[in-house]
Amino acid sequence: MATSLVPKGYIRCQHTHGEFVSWEGAADHIASILEKTTLYDWANSQDDRVTLSGRGFVHSVRSPLPGPEARSRWAIRHYLRGGRVTKHLRDLYIKIGKPRPFREITAIETARARGIRTPAAVCGATYSFGAFYRCDLITETIPGVRRLADLLLEQNDLIQSINSLARAGNLIRSLDDAGVYHVDLNANNILLPQKLGESAWVVDFDRARVTAPGSTSFANRMKHRLVRSVLKIRAPIGREYGKIEVLKALSVKNGHK
Repeated sequence: MATSLVPKGYIRCQHTHGEFVSWEGAADHIASILEKTTLYDWANSQDDRVTLSGRGFVHSVRSPLPGPEARSRWAIRHYLRGGRVTKHLRDLYIKIGKPRPFREITAIETARARGIRTPAAVCGATYSFGAFYRCDLITETIPGVRRLADLLLEQNDLIQSINSLARAGNLIRSLDDAGVYHVDLNANNILLPQKLGESAWVVDFDRARVTAPGSTSFANRMKHRLVRSVLKIRAPIGREYGKIEVLKALSVKNGHK
């Protein structure tokens, strides 16, 4: 077992082809999986797997044991590179600094501790490949939620769309108040419960930055990133309204907590 710092309730261990950080209650089971295969390939072999739309290489499978919040299903994501290096590296990361899934688990658990609604992390694993590594992440899944992107594409009623965007705006304010900068906040990783009185959830904390609450504001950056995403998916509200109108909708403060 490695001694480097991990969030409370998690442990960092070695496996045959790399290392992993796991919630303590799942560590033995995760180790048994990694003796034979990768987490993503294990998920891909499950009969009940469901590929989650809009989130790249992500499978949802039935939980083999209770996770941190005992959710019934887990989401398993294989990390892929973005930007210009995608063509050359695709899913390879250089062994410099803290591995991507371990950083993400720390960001997730810090955000959760500060009141942000995001699924609990179960495990992150790396697989050595010379000077590089590949990696996977497992989080719990949240039932009864829909992606903001799907809702906006379906909603032809302006009031409904503004309400959905207002709930996303509330999430941005919560993230900013908590000192959490979600670098890639877009319409695919904001999840809205069907009950209008419930707050939004957010997923995919890869590359998220965590600072002391109140030290720096990243709210405008998150808003503008989300606006670009809304306009890009060509939802009805994005076809009828422009950047300024969508920004105004994100700024509406409603009473949903």
